[in-house]
Amino acid sequence: MKNISNITQAIIVKKLVHFLLLPTSYIISISSVNASQELEALMDMSLADLSRASVTLTSVAKKEQSLNKVPAAVHVITAEQIRRSGARTIPEALSLVPGVHVARLSDNNWAVAIRGANEILFNKLLVSIDGRSIFNPITSGVIWENIQMMMADIDRIEVLLGPAGTMWGGNAVNGVVNIISKSADETQGLYAEGTIGDKGHEEVNVRLGSTINNQTDARLSVSGVRSGYAVGEEGTFRNYNVNMRVDHSTYGSELTVQLGGYNTDIHTETETVHFVSIDLPPNEYDEYSRGISGMLNYDTEIKTGVLTVNVWADSHTINYEYFKGSYRNWDADVYYRLPVLDASELTMGGGGRTTQTEVLPILGLQPSDYRKGTRTQLYKDQASKYDSYNVYSQLETAVTDQLTTYFGVKVEYFGLVDRYEVLPQARLSYDYSPRHQFWTGLGRAVVTPSIIDTASTMVDFSVEQITQNSYQEISSIVRGNENLKTEAVTTLDIGHRYFLSNAFSTSTTLFFSQYKNIRGVGLDTSMPTGEPQVELAPWESEPLTMYQYIDDIEAKTWGTEFAVFWQPTFNFKVNVNYAYHQVLTACNNSDVCIDPSMSELMEPQPNHIASAQTMWDVTDSLQFDMMYKYIQGKNTNNANMGWDTISTLDARLAWQKKQDWPRLELMVDGILNNQPYYESNRNTAYKIERQVYLKAVWMMQ
Repeated sequence: MKNISNITQAIIVKKLVHFLLLPTSYIISISSVNASQELEALMDMSLADLSRASVTLTSVAKKEQSLNKVPAAVHVITAEQIRRSGARTIPEALSLVPGVHVARLSDNNWAVAIRGANEILFNKLLVSIDGRSIFNPITSGVIWENIQMMMADIDRIEVLLGPAGTMWGGNAVNGVVNIISKSADETQGLYAEGTIGDKGHEEVNVRLGSTINNQTDARLSVSGVRSGYAVGEEGTFRNYNVNMRVDHSTYGSELTVQLGGYNTDIHTETETVHFVSIDLPPNEYDEYSRGISGMLNYDTEIKTGVLTVNVWADSHTINYEYFKGSYRNWDADVYYRLPVLDASELTMGGGGRTTQTEVLPILGLQPSDYRKGTRTQLYKDQASKYDSYNVYSQLETAVTDQLTTYFGVKVEYFGLVDRYEVLPQARLSYDYSPRHQFWTGLGRAVVTPSIIDTASTMVDFSVEQITQNSYQEISSIVRGNENLKTEAVTTLDIGHRYFLSNAFSTSTTLFFSQYKNIRGVGLDTSMPTGEPQVELAPWESEPLTMYQYIDDIEAKTWGTEFAVFWQPTFNFKVNVNYAYHQVLTACNNSDVCIDPSMSELMEPQPNHIASAQTMWDVTDSLQFDMMYKYIQGKNTNNANMGWDTISTLDARLAWQKKQDWPRLELMVDGILNNQPYYESNRNTAYKIERQVYLKAVWMMQ
């Protein structure tokens, strides 16, 4: 059947299976909605029952592919792994993937990075929920504390390591995190869970699913969490989330509609240091973020091909210390897959995004142990609206029964900077034997330009204590730069997968990446430097220093990622992950780089990251699971910029007498950590300490 695409074959087989009334379908349909419906049965099975051919992925080529055909470093976090890891948020679950560096900034805030420097506003990772990009046009990053969806609604999380610009576009530089939720027909009945924990942690999740008719199912999920903000910090964190999903299926077509909204409130208090006559009270911050979103996914057969239409929109209002304003996105993505020639499949598509932003100037206090001051963030245009659009295609060819090639290209236009970018990729998959798969890939991806580095200006005035009786006035201005080149990466990666049996498998990846036009801060040579006119005793006045964002930093990264699954007995499973990453940076323009160390801020990153998860079914009603995480520490000349070595052990004990009884779970984070510790860069994080949680879960069909 070489003249029929794999997708078309899957559709035919699916219809035949439904005709025969099999209770569980092992053939995945072409739509992401139907994929999550039918994969639910697989992911709820024991890992021992999963065969190599039955596990499929959607993130690499926006279609279902068997794991042994995926020519990329991709990992799946199943619903079972999420539940038994005790993860309460998506970033915590991502710790289960090799090469993903999850740094906890506080009890409710994270920085997540793949194959690169972990920064608060990390913008080299594309995150999507059911194909909807979680895009923040101000920084091009992700605000993780706002992604508080109910963990029980997640079917799986697919994590693609490496560039995926051809299929996913901007920000798919170092990887893609694709969160796939369960379908409405797999979440029928009532689901309720409540969690209490240290520092006033309270969490409630409720879900109600129902069948409307033979073709339509729906569910409503509501969740809320309230807790303290950080160790030694007087503050609170609150988040409320609501989501609705409706799935409608007919012969050959699937339609999904989703609506959702969230509200996040953060209250913190920071003590200031009083060392000069300027007496400032403790800083109190009341921050919030609110948003709504809607999405429509439609898949249908057209002759021998499959048409997919995705449309979504979101609106957000944010009042944070570093950003105040609102933004709205309207997105569309349409693509068509069809068989061509004898053994090829062609994907053609295009999409667009309209972004509207309204940003407000910020005046904020910037206290520390040695300085007091103010920082003002200004924007060139308080209101802006711009369009971005793209076209792309990819050709997949089965050269032989063992060798498959992938060639694709995307042309993307970024309206904010009025620039086109070309994002090509080439990949190859080779099945040496049923147990060994080799693959390699070469691709280019870019970071979506943001408002913060192209159209903002930061004015910083501080009084810094030099000695006990000596002070210095420091004033600087950092301007945005509309002429910045687009941040880009070209990556070569090589991988191998080994399947000894259903009880043992490994995945190994080697990669090398070359980054161009990385953002930094340099001298603004286009502006004059002025001297202050008046001495402000007792401070020693310094000239006003002019800076601007620059694109003169380059970087090289290389490393390896390794994952092992092992099931030595029927009731005990182990997942072990390890990653080694090395970063080398340099500034190409000595005239603007204010200090060579500015280009080296990316380098003091942890080189070694490891994790291990064990899942033990002690009896039919008792489970005991453990999660270990290790992150190598690294120090710099600046003690505040270093990373502590992290070695944490979490445990989960769950008991459920019968299937219709409530499930009780006891979870302890940081069993071995007797003292508070940093999980992130010391300059940007609060300390974390051991925490205990008790959860009760009740399900009724």
